[in-house]
Amino acid sequence: MDSILAYAGNLLWSGWTGLLDYLAAHVLLCLVPAFVIAGFMSSMVPKEAITRFLGPKASKWISYPASAFGGFILAVCSCTILPLFAGIWKRGAGLGPAITFLFVGPAINILAITTSEIKISVLIDAAYAELAVRTLHSIYGLDAD
Repeated sequence: MDSILAYAGNLLWSGWTGLLDYLAAHVLLCLVPAFVIAGFMSSMVPKEAITRFLGPKASKWISYPASAFGGFILAVCSCTILPLFAGIWKRGAGLGPAITFLFVGPAINILAITTSEIKISVLIDAAYAELAVRTLHSIYGLDAD
């Protein structure tokens, strides 16, 4: 019975220390830089520039691509985009462009695109690439004339 309790205690302690290690690394490597970037944007980027390009009265043909481009160049995760989103929204960005920035940041950034390509190339061997494309075409009916 003592060995089972010792094992369970060791298991709980290992899980707890693993969680603390993860949180420490996540806070130091992700959240602190995000708050620094958000503070830099709030103090260095004039409010007029944000409202001019991302504001509610800005042209949708300018504000949405500008916010998408801003999210694209930042390689951040879904946690670290939140301070940046709050920063541009409080500085006068419209809700639509700010939400576009919020969604594009973690989903369509440079790092996500480059690592996705690597994962896809690892999953499909080069010798089977043509077979994979033909299979997809037949599944979705793209080979029918």
